[in-house]
Amino acid sequence: MYLSAHINLYTKQFLQIFLFLLIPIFSFSQTTLTGKVIYKINGTPAAFATIELLNHKGTETISNFAGNFSLPMANSKKNDTIVISSVGYQSIRLPLYIAETRSVFTLTEIFKNMTGVTVFNSHEVIGSKAETVGYYRSWSHEQTGGEIGRIFKLPYKQFKIDKIRFKAGNSCDTCLLRLHIRQLINGKPGEEILQDSISLFVNKLSLDTKIPEFDLTPYDLIFTESEFFVGIEVLRCGNGKKGFCAFNFAGTEKGEYVYRSRITSDWQLTDDYTIYLKLFLSY
Repeated sequence: MYLSAHINLYTKQFLQIFLFLLIPIFSFSQTTLTGKVIYKINGTPAAFATIELLNHKGTETISNFAGNFSLPMANSKKNDTIVISSVGYQSIRLPLYIAETRSVFTLTEIFKNMTGVTVFNSHEVIGSKAETVGYYRSWSHEQTGGEIGRIFKLPYKQFKIDKIRFKAGNSCDTCLLRLHIRQLINGKPGEEILQDSISLFVNKLSLDTKIPEFDLTPYDLIFTESEFFVGIEVLRCGNGKKGFCAFNFAGTEKGEYVYRSRITSDWQLTDDYTIYLKLFLSY
């Protein structure tokens, strides 16, 4: 009886130690991954780089002006993959167990082959024709993955989007917006054409202030899609200690706009008055 009790005790202790050793294999040791993203070419901070946990919807963030980031890692595993990306730079892909040992992540510029470069000499502006704002689309979907935008159709085989201009009303001190350009699948927005993050800070806006726009010229992106969706996502808004504030997209003439309120929601197409979006193209 005494020997049997000792054997059972040793067996129990062995199982406890074995299970303890297994825990790091299946779960990530940190609840939050922090670090700094810099550019290799000059060592400066990489602001607005996207940091995400691959195949975990909603688990992503962007770096701030200093290149610093903080990414929640709930329900992650050590063999999951972290991806750090920015337009014009090679994406970084690392297993979490390696990423947690680093504090600095360096992005390397993609050097383009200049042979056979296509020259875009012609310019066109498409989208909203009326400049007078007729209404505002209230948008309270910050940090939900919601997007609102329009579908565009072009006759060109290759083109560049130099700028994307929109109108909005913003009573917040500042809002951070992200641009999305998506393929169309069965008439609805599908996979991203932009694989990296292009973001824009927007301060308080009224009809008398400067019209905000995303400037894509530094990225030198060439598009070949004849139909695509341009959408804007509100990542977050801040108003200090002043309390409630609101962000609204402005509309003009009659037409369609497409939206979803959350990343898990279905896309909705509304045919009444479209939101103001204007594309400045080179082709």
